[in-house]
Amino acid sequence: MRAHMLFRQTLRNLKIFLKDKANIFFSLLSPLIVLALYVLFLGRVQTDGLLSALEGAGAATAAAEEAVRSFCDSWMLAGCLSCACVTVPLCACGIMVQDRKRGISVDFLASPVPRWLPSAAYFLSVLAAGLALSGAVLLIGFVWLAASGSWFLSAADVFACIGILVLSVLSSSTLLVLVGGFLRSEGAFTGLNVIVGTVIGFLIGAYMPISYFPSGVQYLTLFIPGSYSAGLFRNFIMGGALQNISETVSSPFASALSDEYSLTFDFFGAEIAAGGMAAILAGTVVLFAAANFVVSFLKAKKKA
Repeated sequence: MRAHMLFRQTLRNLKIFLKDKANIFFSLLSPLIVLALYVLFLGRVQTDGLLSALEGAGAATAAAEEAVRSFCDSWMLAGCLSCACVTVPLCACGIMVQDRKRGISVDFLASPVPRWLPSAAYFLSVLAAGLALSGAVLLIGFVWLAASGSWFLSAADVFACIGILVLSVLSSSTLLVLVGGFLRSEGAFTGLNVIVGTVIGFLIGAYMPISYFPSGVQYLTLFIPGSYSAGLFRNFIMGGALQNISETVSSPFASALSDEYSLTFDFFGAEIAAGGMAAILAGTVVLFAAANFVVSFLKAKKKA
């Protein structure tokens, strides 16, 4: 009975979110901005910069140019996915704030449902929305890579990307549901949405590699869960393209690109590779889930 109630409440929240086409658009606005900037000028800037380096080394061939373009395409897709895994769950959290503003949350408390059920339904709907729309971005990105001739992913890379997407959305959802629980007005939520949507692309290296930032900003990104999501996506989406550059151009050039495009992180002198990124991202899920549980317990105790 409770499982059915949880399912119906989750479905209700999800339907409200999906029916608002403007909300869906704005949830995908940050990934769309990354794509638009890449198509308009970032892609050419990145490709021309790398080709200039190759020309200086006397290695600028047609095959090298194609390999570099594929590498930059893969970098863009990793940035789009990383942004989507944050902005989609954030916009889906708006249902919580709307219900609180309109007094619907109070109605839930007065109805014969367990106190934990509305909160659980909000979280599951945020998670479902994040997985559905981010998964659509991933699928479209894969099709685009294949159609443009930039596909260098193995079957293992594809499944790894799916797993990273699930872990990334789970991390973002637990954090954003926690933050959304403290917002009391739609204006505050809109402000948060604008701020996060604006800066997240910069902070996780979707617009430009993190290595281009000042050292202080680079260290700041290490405390943002989305940075580890972006790093994981880069490792598995760009790994094949990087290997192609190693075979087409040279191994030293590929190694330099790996450092420049943050396939590993320097955490105050300690190198964090893909395994460490996954462990940290999983740790944020546990941390934020525990924080949600504690906050919900304290709120329930206060109302009792």
